[in-house]
Amino acid sequence: METIYQQYNIRLSIDSRLDQVRVLSGALRGIGKELELSDEKLGQLELMMVEAVNNVIEHAYQMQGGNDVRVRVEYSPAEVNLIISDSGRTMPASLHSEVREMPDPDDLPEGGWGMGLIQLLADSIRYNIDATGNHLHVNKLLA
Repeated sequence: METIYQQYNIRLSIDSRLDQVRVLSGALRGIGKELELSDEKLGQLELMMVEAVNNVIEHAYQMQGGNDVRVRVEYSPAEVNLIISDSGRTMPASLHSEVREMPDPDDLPEGGWGMGLIQLLADSIRYNIDATGNHLHVNKLLA
């Protein structure tokens, strides 16, 4: 008899304020516990999401509240996909290409570690722009 696994597609949204990121982080921890993700995988997902959302608030929206930051969590037993979406300024291509190494600290402004961390922790990343906004897709394999 084949086991049938439930797949999930969960959507969260916050205002573009840094104080809202903590609430979003708590929501992701709750989702991860419900889905019985390991502490290690959940911690990695949370760090990637927080870094991506902080980048959206700081760079895409330039610290201006009143804008929508959307996070979609797609779960299957094999993987979790986070899709972080916004309608702000687009990300420079040099920041979202899959470099897979930490940038040189001497070349970074203060706080410039976000995409480097995401690239190291994710199994794959993709960035696209369409009529609904900017979308960073972050994939983490669970097996």
